[in-house]
Amino acid sequence: MPSSKSGAEIVVDTLIEAGVRHVFGIVSIHNMPIVDAISRSDDIEMITARHEGSAAHMADGYARATNNFGVVLGSTGPGTTNLMTGLYEADFASSRLLAITGQAETAFYGKGKGYVHEAENQKLMLQTATSVVASPRYVQEVGPALKGVIETMLGGRPGPGAIEIPIDLQYEMTADEVRPLRIPDAVAPDPEKLAAAVSLIGGASKRIILAGGGISDETARNALQTFAEQLDAPVITTANGKGAFPVDHPLHMGNALMRPPVKALVSEADLLISIATRFQAGTGGVKIKLDLPTMLHIDIEPKNINLTFAAEVGLVSDATAALTELSKNTFEKGDAQYREKVQSVVAQTNVNMREGIGPDHAKALDIFSKHLEDGVLFVRDSTIPGYNWGNTLLPIDNAGGYIFPTSGAIGPGLPLGLGVAVATGKRTIIMHGDGGFMFHVGELATAAQYQLPAVVVIFNDGGYGVLRGLQSNQFDGRFNETELNTPDFVKLAESMGVPGLYVDNVDELEEKLADAVGRSGPVLVEINANNMVPINGVVPAPSKGA
Repeated sequence: MPSSKSGAEIVVDTLIEAGVRHVFGIVSIHNMPIVDAISRSDDIEMITARHEGSAAHMADGYARATNNFGVVLGSTGPGTTNLMTGLYEADFASSRLLAITGQAETAFYGKGKGYVHEAENQKLMLQTATSVVASPRYVQEVGPALKGVIETMLGGRPGPGAIEIPIDLQYEMTADEVRPLRIPDAVAPDPEKLAAAVSLIGGASKRIILAGGGISDETARNALQTFAEQLDAPVITTANGKGAFPVDHPLHMGNALMRPPVKALVSEADLLISIATRFQAGTGGVKIKLDLPTMLHIDIEPKNINLTFAAEVGLVSDATAALTELSKNTFEKGDAQYREKVQSVVAQTNVNMREGIGPDHAKALDIFSKHLEDGVLFVRDSTIPGYNWGNTLLPIDNAGGYIFPTSGAIGPGLPLGLGVAVATGKRTIIMHGDGGFMFHVGELATAAQYQLPAVVVIFNDGGYGVLRGLQSNQFDGRFNETELNTPDFVKLAESMGVPGLYVDNVDELEEKLADAVGRSGPVLVEINANNMVPINGVVPAPSKGA
């Protein structure tokens, strides 16, 4: 006879079966049974954040770092509204963020009687930022509903999902007869489309590969390397695809597609092989104003094929599966002269970009790069150094290893990075601007509580530097509402139990960052960015009192 378990215990057992080892969130009257069930298990741990929005971003960072699920636990009503930005970001980034929320007990649900945290349209809200939402109404439905959400999230393009569970169902007991979790098979390429792709590749000689964020684990990265070497084709990555190809490999071109000389060379190719990228439009659609050659587009999401650029052949498939099948064929090596030209032009644009960021940011780039070579992980927020040299010149050498707010949101960097640190247990550098850092500043207390191995580096220019430049370019040099009264970040960190270090000029950075990385728990490093030579084209902060 099957044993009896509460709805909450079934939730926790299902998460463990799915390979989840950490849950991020905040305890509430509408999720207490689940929190209690987590506390009674040796196989799963809860990380308590200071805000549900931060917890969602932590779980997102955890999902990206593990290439599995990140789970956030929230309350119904206000707790769930706080999760929405994290779900939105996870959807933009193709990240498997699972939100588990409470709900009013079933006898009150939808009655409009003012039940505490009542949110009868919560499911509709969650559906705006997820691919699947479940709302069980009987305790016997809790296990199957949760497994259905997980299975949907595991099939096809990664993305967020959610389940709301009424509080009475979390307490209620039922027979533990839940079926095993069914892990969907990887999406394999259609044989006819695969044959067309092979023919297209075989008929081209000047080939170039564009690798996107879907090359997110070492298996996919190895498959890409095998395929690229077979063709002797240069590999450009998107920003999300940084780490998809070994940085010291001669075929590695990095995130170089948007540089004018490189764009011109790509347009001269016989064939562009785009893998696991949806061609994000970017600000003003600038990233899709491209003249592309004949294209083979490989993507797990059918709607991404021909979404922005027409593909001669569209191959709907998991990236690893497609690359493995393609590599079983015999192809002649590509045009060596074309490959050498691409290599030469990319190398020259790297030199030009380094000169453009100026001597101080070039020095900072070298210091960060040295630590990444030693195995330190990297996460960035939406900030000037991240855009200007993080996206391009910073070497990332692990698949899925360049984590940032893909939607362009300001602020998620800190919680994303803390999620990465929890997932990996490795030292993680989190690059921030001072404006974005204040969005989730309370999570320094979380970092201190759990002694997470995070080094938060704040480039402090006293405001929203990115927006200062955007406004200045748009409005004849004018900018407004960008200058901020920022705190003493070192003292702020220390008040929360996090050691703080101050860097007044870039010459002090190497010693201070080495000190921070060498410690075991969290450390904050504040850099006076106004004492750095500005990056070419970046609008510096106005002088105090100006």
